Amino acid sequence: MNRRFLALGLTLLAPAAFAQTAGKLDPGSESQVAQQQQMWDRQLQSAAHNTEQAERQAWLRSLANLAKLRIKLAEAWQDMGMTRQGAKLVADAYDPEVAARMHHEPLRGKSDQEVAAMLQAAIREEHFLTADQLLIDYQRNKLNLGANQAPAVNW
Repeated sequence: MNRRFLALGLTLLAPAAFAQTAGKLDPGSESQVAQQQQMWDRQLQSAAHNTEQAERQAWLRSLANLAKLRIKLAEAWQDMGMTRQGAKLVADAYDPEVAARMHHEPLRGKSDQEVAAMLQAAIREEHFLTADQLLIDYQRNKLNLGANQAPAVNW
């Protein structure tokens, strides 16, 4: 995104720089001014192209990371006793962009049984994204506390 702002900034500043340079040159050096303007145009096109390529690469990497994350989520659901198909269905609903904007249920102070009940309720109501985020938040809390146990859930 910083590259996009840089390209935008260059786009906005180029005419001003061109005007200053053009005012200092004598009338016979119009070809020099035109060459300088062409150079600015090429630089702006190159910056825009580089930004577009970087964004495309970031998007492709994010897709690969999302696939890995969903696989790990499915494994976690299976470790909690869910069937392979059910675990894949729930894990495939995870969307990190939506999850980042949604309300996260506070888990601090909740017992493993309470978290298990919250997970079961989310699955029962087919709120798979909520269930995925609850599981991620639960696992993060457990890692922060130094324990890595999944809540006992009976599917």
